[in-house]
Amino acid sequence: MAKTIAILGVTGNQGGSVASTFLSLGWQVRGITRSATSPAALDLKARGITLIEADQDDSASLVKAFSGAHVIFAMTDFWAAFSESYGKLSKVSDRAAGEHAREIEVTRGKKLVDAAAKVLADEAVLERFVLSTLPGFKDVSGGKYTFAYHFDGKADISAYLKGKETLWAKSSLLNMGFYMTNLVKSGTMVGFTKKYVMRKPGKNTAIHPFVNTRDTGAFVELLVNSPPCQDLLGVSEMGSYNTFMELLTEVSGKSCISQEISVEDADKALPGGLGREVGESTATSAEFGWGKHLVMPKDLNPDIKLTSLRKYIEGENWTDLFNKM
Repeated sequence: MAKTIAILGVTGNQGGSVASTFLSLGWQVRGITRSATSPAALDLKARGITLIEADQDDSASLVKAFSGAHVIFAMTDFWAAFSESYGKLSKVSDRAAGEHAREIEVTRGKKLVDAAAKVLADEAVLERFVLSTLPGFKDVSGGKYTFAYHFDGKADISAYLKGKETLWAKSSLLNMGFYMTNLVKSGTMVGFTKKYVMRKPGKNTAIHPFVNTRDTGAFVELLVNSPPCQDLLGVSEMGSYNTFMELLTEVSGKSCISQEISVEDADKALPGGLGREVGESTATSAEFGWGKHLVMPKDLNPDIKLTSLRKYIEGENWTDLFNKM
């Protein structure tokens, strides 16, 4: 009988990739969503995915959704809470929206962990709990950068999970790198001055972990097949923003460059906390990395197939981004 994987965020980028991968492996895929009748959910149902509705604020619904699963892929969403409150709270202070979103994310993350722990204790079926997370950039930077709430909140949830010894013994962490799609989906740091310029904090030559979210399924498969208690960096390719823009120049035929700015410049460009949140995240990565404790995918499987920066850039549609400039 096929094993079952329960996937939170199944209609999103990470969850959708995990669903596709495990469908291809012959698993029973249970997609957890707030609305099983949304167009995205119905598309998944047509592919053979079982859908169950659950609310991250409702612990009982999470326990029901997780029940009987051999593997759980769990994730939390900082940016939804941030976006909903940003218009109001950005007028209060630069920290208000970030602190608010972090509190909501951590509360929901702890409920996910508690629900998984209860299912494991009651049923003893769960074999692996995979949590999509991020390292705490306040700690990584030695306290220099304190506005990366979407990193630090997820790190709080990871710490909470590690405190649940029985569940942690069957768990692993997946730290997703900077999305390769960030530029095309939210190119707010890009301007036109005879060249297409991506402006962001940190040295242009600094090396960052870039990830194609379509590789999420491969990372989760890797963690399911590896011993538990892994702290994996979800990286498709390490590279600099210089390399990214050089490849984009080559592929698009446009002149594209990366330009270093300060965190203060990022804050001025996107006031109210957003610019500093994003800017300090990039600055921490550039100056301090993501933490020496993280395992690389090829450390667990040298033959894993992931998406290179070139392959991603060649397959992306850049027309709308360039037309905005």
